Amino acid sequence: MTVSDAVDDDPFGLRSLDVASLRRRDGAKWGARPVDYAAWVADMDFEVAPPIAAALHGVIDRHEFGYPNWGGPYALSPAGQQFVTRMSDRFGWEPDVDEVVDLIDVLQGVRAAVYHRSAPGDGVVLHMPAYFPFIDTIETMGRRRVDVTWTDGGFDYDDLDERLTRDGARIWILCHPHNPLGHVFDRAELERIAEIAMRHDLLVIADEVHADLCMPGVEHVPFAALGTEVERRTVTVTSASKAFNLAGLRWAVMHVGDAGLRDALAGLPGHYLGAPNRMGVAAAVAAWTECDDWLRDVVAVVDENRLALASLLEQHLPGVDYRPPSATYLAWLDCRELGFDDEPHEVFRARGVELSPGPQFGPTGAGHVRVNLATSPSILADMVAAMAG
Repeated sequence: MTVSDAVDDDPFGLRSLDVASLRRRDGAKWGARPVDYAAWVADMDFEVAPPIAAALHGVIDRHEFGYPNWGGPYALSPAGQQFVTRMSDRFGWEPDVDEVVDLIDVLQGVRAAVYHRSAPGDGVVLHMPAYFPFIDTIETMGRRRVDVTWTDGGFDYDDLDERLTRDGARIWILCHPHNPLGHVFDRAELERIAEIAMRHDLLVIADEVHADLCMPGVEHVPFAALGTEVERRTVTVTSASKAFNLAGLRWAVMHVGDAGLRDALAGLPGHYLGAPNRMGVAAAVAAWTECDDWLRDVVAVVDENRLALASLLEQHLPGVDYRPPSATYLAWLDCRELGFDDEPHEVFRARGVELSPGPQFGPTGAGHVRVNLATSPSILADMVAAMAG
C-alpha cells in the first residue's frame, strides 16, 4: 500500500486543513505571530485524535476536577503506569514501574537530572545543533557545554572521545530522535554512545519524546534498552505530547534508571516535580491505548510532506540544502547559499512565513531554519511558494 492509498479517505481530516481556520486559533503557533503561514513551534495543525477528545469530554462530563484517586497522594498516575506497557509493547523495553515518575513536561525531567546529578562547571555533552532549551539549561545552570557537531551526515565521536579524555564531563543529553535534525540514532550509533558514556562515567539523559514519529522503515531503539548496565546510568524522559499534539495539557514521564537521581528525588518533598494534570493523564492514556491508527495516518502525511519538500525547494528555492528527516515532523534547512546572511528566518517572515530561526539551535545554526511539516500537503506547497516570495 502506498502512502496515498493509506490516507486517501482522510478519516481524520489531515489533508483537508483550512488556513483561515488555523489563523483563527489563539495558541502560540498561529496566534502569537501575525503571519500568513505558521511553521515554527513544534505543534501540529491536525485536530486531536477522536479517542483523546472523548476522554477529555468524559472528564468534563463527570465534573472530575478534584483530587484524583490513583492509590495515594503521591501514587504514580495511570499514564505513568501505561508508559511501562507502551515501552514494552512498542519498543521491547520493560522499564521497572517502581523507577517511573510523573512530570509536568519533558524539560522538567531533563533539568531536574542536570541540576541534581552535576555541579556548576561540570561538562554536559550535547549534539549540535540542539533544541535551544537544552542550551539554555546548560548555560543558566553554569555547566560547561561539550559539543558533538554534525558534519557530512554524521556526528564526530572520535573528536568527542579525545576531548572527554582531556577535559571530562558528567552528563550527556541525548535528544533521540534528534531535534532539529530529525536524525535517528540506530543501534550501532547508540552502542558507540553507550561505550563512550560508560568509559567516561557519564549519566545519559535520553529525551525520547519524538520516538513515535519515526518514518516508515525506521526503528526507534530506546537507549536504556541496550542492557542493564546502560539502563542504570540512564534517565529516560518522554511523553505523548509530541506525537499526539498534547503539549498544552502538561504531562510527561521519567524513568530513573540512575540510582543517584532516585536517591536525590527520594530526599525531596512529595510533588517536588509537581502533580500530574488530570486532563493530561486522561489524554495520554487514550493516546497510548486507542490512537495508533490516527498516529499511523499522521506519520504517513508527514512522510509524504518530508519527501515532497525536496521537490518544492528545488522548484521554488534552489540552493537550499535539505536532508529529509528520518523522524519527527521537523525539517532542517541550510539556506546559506541563498545569500540571506545568518538569519534567513527574517527574510521568510517578511514574506509571510514564520519559521524557527537556526541560530536558536546554537552557533552551527547560523544560516538555517527549522520548518514544521505537520500540516496538509497543500498548505506546505503554498507555504514554500510564499517563502520564495
